[in-house]
Amino acid sequence: MGRGRQKAKQQKIARKLKYLTTDTDYDELAKELNSSEPGQGSFDPFASSEGYEEDTYLQEKDDTAESIATHTSSDDDLDEYAKWAAEAAAKAVSSENSAAHPGTHAGVHHHIPMPMPNFIHKHDK
Repeated sequence: MGRGRQKAKQQKIARKLKYLTTDTDYDELAKELNSSEPGQGSFDPFASSEGYEEDTYLQEKDDTAESIATHTSSDDDLDEYAKWAAEAAAKAVSSENSAAHPGTHAGVHHHIPMPMPNFIHKHDK
């Protein structure tokens, strides 16, 4: 197999994996992303510092409440997206399976004439 065909085949497989698979374990991904690598310190947004004044602390408390509300709504959006992605993948797989077995569902094919330039047509003079 030539390099061009091999590359095209790899791209086709990569696209299928990227767009048609929904078996991603989002809980495991979140754990992996939240875990810190060895040698790197993690920033704790809820840690309090003694150097802050009282008014700064109250402002941080309000910001934290807003970030929690934002985080909760983004989780809901993620759940909705995951649900939609699963449905879309199932639909794509079912249409791919029906295309793989052409005898089971025959589609209607319409003949669409190909446009031709005028100089190709035979003129009767």
